[in-house]
Amino acid sequence: MTSKERVLCAINHIQPDRVPIDLRFCAEKWQELKNYLNVSEPEIWRYIGQDVVTIRPKYKYAVTDIKYADPTIRIDERGYYYDIYGVPFRKITVSGQSYLEYAGEAVLAKIDNIDALNAYNWPTTESWDYSSIHENIVENGDKATWARSRGCFQISQLMRGFDNFLVDMIENEEYAKSLMDHIYAFVREDVRLTLEAGTREYTFIEYNDDIATQRGMMISPKLWRKLLRPYMEDFCSLVHSYHAYVRYHSCGSITDIIDDLIEIGVDILNPVQPLAAGMDPLLLKERYGNRICFHGGLDIQELLPNGTPAETRGQVRKLIDIVGKEGGYILAGSHTLQIDVKVENILAAVDEVLGR
Repeated sequence: MTSKERVLCAINHIQPDRVPIDLRFCAEKWQELKNYLNVSEPEIWRYIGQDVVTIRPKYKYAVTDIKYADPTIRIDERGYYYDIYGVPFRKITVSGQSYLEYAGEAVLAKIDNIDALNAYNWPTTESWDYSSIHENIVENGDKATWARSRGCFQISQLMRGFDNFLVDMIENEEYAKSLMDHIYAFVREDVRLTLEAGTREYTFIEYNDDIATQRGMMISPKLWRKLLRPYMEDFCSLVHSYHAYVRYHSCGSITDIIDDLIEIGVDILNPVQPLAAGMDPLLLKERYGNRICFHGGLDIQELLPNGTPAETRGQVRKLIDIVGKEGGYILAGSHTLQIDVKVENILAAVDEVLGR
């Protein structure tokens, strides 16, 4: 099987020749893996059996490759990195790994009326170049391809302030909806143009919107259904109209809405964080069977940093035999693999999948 055929089998709950692999690394861990294996980048991806590649439009005006989730368009005198929504982040280095952390300055903290929202400098798709997408998909024709999109909830929290936006959703619903409408207008058009450029050849598109902590959702399922579900439902319809699948990403425990996600058309659930309440992938497979494909589930909090290669192989074998039975599973970390993950455990995981 090609990688794309393997992934499509998994999504459609058909047993592939092996479980597909989709690993993501922080920059420092990727460099460590390169040094450890001492081979070229393409050879590393072949060695670990990577089946999925990211293909996105290019932002025209980024000032650095360092970013939080969306491109950085400005760095101020304090060294704060501002994304396309005007949200500031600061660079943090811990244990040899650098990343951007929310700087805690809500750009909409004092913009509390809809007229002011309408006048805000919102991102537009004119700042993006979609011209290379089709060529990149053709070049990676044997791989499953995907593009990433962010969702309304997390961006709204970052722009308005976490507490402010949670209060808005209850006490100022019209404002909260207007804010999310502005964000989703850009998200939707960006995804539409990405899909158009991909000429119906993308495998899946991700809707990335963290709504939960390790213990449960940040808002009630009722409020999610009222205010957030409509955006996701429209997103699923749009993506499906281009013959692509939808992957939904939310860290944490989202068990309260998995049935909703299935109902509105989400095909793949990521990252299946096994230490979050109710998110054990073995139990999720038992509960949801062939109703949704699970992507993730390989614990990066405890197992990969602290476990042994033998323990890693044992857990991966369970994921293959139980979650991957009759398809429905793509092996991936429960998030991007961080600096504390042991290279030996990464290789043990892929060796177990690849039969080495």
